[in-house]
Amino acid sequence: MATKNKDESYFTLEKYECYWEDCVLHTNEWKDIEDAKKNTPAIVCTEGFLITKNKDFHILVMTISERECGETWVIPTKNIKKMTKLGKKTFYKKDFEYKKYQI
Repeated sequence: MATKNKDESYFTLEKYECYWEDCVLHTNEWKDIEDAKKNTPAIVCTEGFLITKNKDFHILVMTISERECGETWVIPTKNIKKMTKLGKKTFYKKDFEYKKYQI
C-alpha cells in the first residue's frame, strides 16, 4: 500500500520556457523613414509557471508566495513561437513557513 503525503499542498504547476513575439517601441532616436521600415518585432523569452491557457492567451507567473503570485505575464497565444516544458513543481504549505528558514 502506498503511503499518502500528509503535507498540505497548494497546487502543482508546470514550468515553461516561452519564446514569443513582442512589439518594439523606438522613442529616443530619429531615423530615416526607409531605415524605420526595416524594424521588426522582438522575439523574447519568458520563463515561468503556467497557471492557465486557452485559445486566446497563456498566463505565466514568476513568483509565488503561498496562494499569491507576482510578475504575471499574459501572452497572446498567437504570439507564442515555441514553448518548452522545463518541469513540474508542487507547492506545499510547509515551504512557505517563515520559521523554517531561520537560523
